[in-house]
Amino acid sequence: MSGLTDHLNNPSLPQERSTPRLLALSFYYPPANNPRAVQVDRLIRHVHLPTSMVCAEYDERNDRMDHMRKAKTHTLVEQCVRVPYYESRWRKLTQRFAHRFDPLLIDKRPDKFVNWKPAVVKAVDETVMSRAKKPDVLVTFGSPMSDHVIGLELKRRLNLPWIAHFSDPWVDNIFKNFNWLTKSINVALERRVIETADRVIFTSAETLDLVMRKYSPALRSKSRVLPHSFEIRADLLTKETSDSPVVRYVGDMYGQRTPEPLLRALRELLARDPDLLNEVRFEFVGSTHDLKLNEMGLADLPKGLVTFQSTVSYEESLALMYSADGLLVIDAPAERSVFLPSKLIDYVGAAKPIFGITPPGTASRLITELGGWISDPSNKDATRQALGSFIRFITHRKGSNAEWGDQAVRSRFDAHVVAREFEEIVQDCF
Repeated sequence: MSGLTDHLNNPSLPQERSTPRLLALSFYYPPANNPRAVQVDRLIRHVHLPTSMVCAEYDERNDRMDHMRKAKTHTLVEQCVRVPYYESRWRKLTQRFAHRFDPLLIDKRPDKFVNWKPAVVKAVDETVMSRAKKPDVLVTFGSPMSDHVIGLELKRRLNLPWIAHFSDPWVDNIFKNFNWLTKSINVALERRVIETADRVIFTSAETLDLVMRKYSPALRSKSRVLPHSFEIRADLLTKETSDSPVVRYVGDMYGQRTPEPLLRALRELLARDPDLLNEVRFEFVGSTHDLKLNEMGLADLPKGLVTFQSTVSYEESLALMYSADGLLVIDAPAERSVFLPSKLIDYVGAAKPIFGITPPGTASRLITELGGWISDPSNKDATRQALGSFIRFITHRKGSNAEWGDQAVRSRFDAHVVAREFEEIVQDCF
């Protein structure tokens, strides 16, 4: 007893810190099956912090849902508050016209989910703040960036330390179609979030540099890098399913992210070294969003060399990664890419050789560190040469059960490691 008394009365002795309680806000959360929902779920499951999770309750036919996972998530957090989100017929009609005519403001302040805010604030007041044990730290996950706009209001009302987590850039996102007015509005919103949040998290150093170059050193000092993570899935380790090496791309194709660089490289390899492609097969799994594949060169290739199939569930996508002989990343052409696709981190977890047709930046750096193959999508010769080297490697490796990739690099993205890093950020705020 005297030891405990001495500890409490002697300020020179280290004091044990209490465990902070989280109020987490993420529009996307299981049963949603998109990358944002999967990554938020994985992070929250691995942190050792009592969490009240606030997420959206919605169900649309065109969204990917895995309702088997919904019940499980309730047991993995202390409290799960599902706040209904719906769109009126009038709003859906205006969106249809907005898509056709691109008006200045509809769904771009910062996105269509901003109208979810009143319901979230009310639900937090009634179901989270009414509990005896109240949260100590607020964390918001964007995208959608409306989560951070809601975070501004929750910060004002609750006065909690606030961590804003960005999976992608906001106003610096090259895939956002801002016009002069919506960009100025989003610039102002982003600045308010950066200035108000106590910590700002990005998934790569390149994203942090891109976003925070607009801000002062004092604001930049709030920034931290926390990558996406993977879980090792021993249950997905399977025996060989094919005599021929199979290379898979798992994910959607759209806009400037197309299979054209690969199809072009395969045509050139057929002309130079056709025997190299006698056995290998390439499979694309996911939506192609009406891309004109034959015009991109698919029609010029032997039947069965490259095949396409529709989107599968997240669990199925993981199984396809683990059973592949090689995995493929394709990004849109750019001078520099700051994106860290969560799909790439799942590839890292599968421990299979990776070939990235991707511009200089985050993904190419990681693939290089792992020991993989890369080429810039704009460099035809480099893509052909790297693809040939990649095919030779996986063909020679066929039948090996050894894990691929630098282990020290892979370990940085283990879910347990990333969760501990997040806990340190929370404790630093707390």
